[in-house]
Amino acid sequence: MTKITGILSALITPFGKDGKINHAVTRRLVRGQVDAGLSGFFVNGGTGEGLLLDPDERKAVLETVLDEVGDTSYVIAHVGAVATHVAADLAAHAQAVGATAVAAIPPIYYRPDPPALRAHYQQIADAAPDLPHWLYNIPGATGVTVTPEMFLDLLDIPQIAGIKYTSYDFHSMRRMIELDVGRDISVLSGPDEMCLPALVMGADGAIGTTYNILPRLFAELYDCYQQGDLAAAQQKQFQAGRVIKAFTSVPSLAAVKAILSRMGYDCGIPRAPLRALDSAETEKLWQALDAVGFDTSAY
Repeated sequence: MTKITGILSALITPFGKDGKINHAVTRRLVRGQVDAGLSGFFVNGGTGEGLLLDPDERKAVLETVLDEVGDTSYVIAHVGAVATHVAADLAAHAQAVGATAVAAIPPIYYRPDPPALRAHYQQIADAAPDLPHWLYNIPGATGVTVTPEMFLDLLDIPQIAGIKYTSYDFHSMRRMIELDVGRDISVLSGPDEMCLPALVMGADGAIGTTYNILPRLFAELYDCYQQGDLAAAQQKQFQAGRVIKAFTSVPSLAAVKAILSRMGYDCGIPRAPLRALDSAETEKLWQALDAVGFDTSAY
């Protein structure tokens, strides 16, 4: 199975003024991030507002990304959904159109017991048997923590190849990396402000929101780390951290879309129940970014 490494964007989904997906901007955004050095894309995740899109919209976004990058970049299709049959259908589509892999959060709202959770992931795997599958641990959003024990149990499903790990508990992440299951497991970290610490703890790469606005910086961070230049990688992580602190002073997804618009990618506003920044928040964002020397042309 394909082992995914490097820095992948948790891709923003651009919307037009009519609230529909703007596929032209999606293509430009993807192309710009590839040119900046990113390894690939995590499509229809939380950053991409995947759970706010209809299944047909999720399929259309994935097809646009794949059509733009071909087989030159990793493309992980997030297929997580509340209903198992929806996730399985999205997984089958991802395989049919040529995605590199699929990933899925655990079911939310309804809390299936371990046998039901296993059956959920098995059905997704059965729907796309030729693709590697990633679990997605993001307890801050789902309220569900994928523990090393849970991960080990689910690794009996042969298609499961790794996990997107969005948590600060790097001890548990390391335990997952060290699991001896007879095949190479890939772990990609989630918190952008902890990209370098996760790499030091053995992550194979990272997927994150901030890589939409700082693609070159994080690609360089990863390259510096791979080359053994930890001091240079640290400085890039510190620089990124200052930008992250600035934009998380307001609703973060709306902030990233506003920043991208200033960078020339009109991504519109988030879909309800999320909202756009108001005028005071927008001014606060620009002031905070100016204070840390954020230059849109540099990234």
